[in-house]
Amino acid sequence: MPAKFKPSERVFPRGVRGQKMNTASPVKKWQHFYLKQTPVVELLKAINGDYTKPKVKVKCRNEIARRGLRLVWLPKSQ
Repeated sequence: MPAKFKPSERVFPRGVRGQKMNTASPVKKWQHFYLKQTPVVELLKAINGDYTKPKVKVKCRNEIARRGLRLVWLPKSQ
């Protein structure tokens, strides 16, 4: 299974006014967040984020390297 950027979430159909519609049907719709479909901007925000776990940062760095991009590290300006 491919690596995920964040956990999958269930998508509920909504009506015109934004309220949940009848979800009695047995078909469940899920939205998955795989690293390979995440935009580069979101990956960079995760790498630079202060509250991102190190494991997720490594995943994002590996995905950027897989795409053939190169990271250039700059010191934080104070």
